[in-house]
Amino acid sequence: MQLQAVSIGSAVPQNNFNATIQSLFVSSLNLRLDNYDKLITILVSDHYDLPQGIRVNQTLPIQPLNIGGAAVSRGGIIRFESSPLAIDLRGAKIWGGKLPRLNGPTEQAWSIIWQTLNAGQIQSKSDLIAEELFQPDHAPHLTRNLSMPVRGLIAAAERFDPHACTDAAKKMIGLGPGVTPTGDDILIGFMAGLYCMLGCKTDRLNFIEEFGKGLFCLSKKTNEISRTYIQHAIKGEFSSSMVGLIEAIRAGDEGRLICATKSTMQIGHSSGMDSITGFLVALAAWNSTSFYTKYKD
Repeated sequence: MQLQAVSIGSAVPQNNFNATIQSLFVSSLNLRLDNYDKLITILVSDHYDLPQGIRVNQTLPIQPLNIGGAAVSRGGIIRFESSPLAIDLRGAKIWGGKLPRLNGPTEQAWSIIWQTLNAGQIQSKSDLIAEELFQPDHAPHLTRNLSMPVRGLIAAAERFDPHACTDAAKKMIGLGPGVTPTGDDILIGFMAGLYCMLGCKTDRLNFIEEFGKGLFCLSKKTNEISRTYIQHAIKGEFSSSMVGLIEAIRAGDEGRLICATKSTMQIGHSSGMDSITGFLVALAAWNSTSFYTKYKD
């Protein structure tokens, strides 16, 4: 059975490679590249691209595959040990994952995303409700543990202190349930928010670079899948859903923005919602407005 790749992330090797199956899920699998400390993800989606991803739009026949099984890419086709599955990479578009920049105030967009996010988290009974990070007295244990570090991220970014930001991130890395823990997803979204607000400001670029070094070291303390996403975020590489959310902010259309927010929120069990939380936290640090100042005080 041969499937055609629809898109390939720019971090996927363009030449021949050997790999082993690191993990299997209903609609995705991860390959660990031999001789590299990195994963690539093969996923089924009609819209969701990853910088380390190979996207197909047909169901993956997971059943014959086994964790630890070999995979090889030769001549643009990936084949798997003990399985008829093959994935043709030839002709697929390349996804880079670089974010568009935001210029000017984002108060209205921030408000729309914030309200949509919190309503969705409440409806889905998520382990984390974003608003409770700033009102943690009666919040669940996970939220209370994340509240102070998240406030620390904001304060550190406001004064361009990468060491304080790393100290805050240290209390979040690997924290929470899921293949990509809640604390990690917030940090990934936080990096996205910083990058899209970068502009041409040297102080912001210096902060991102220095914080990125600290976060890279911390990423070794979480699991391999989550570490992959964090390390791409450090380089400014993100999913198409995050790019789409920022493009919707730039467009200034409320309906489009709500749709983009809800689409991103649907990723994983709570990863999409948690990453949006981190994204809004970063915007709160570098584009302060009256709406969210009350959450920071």
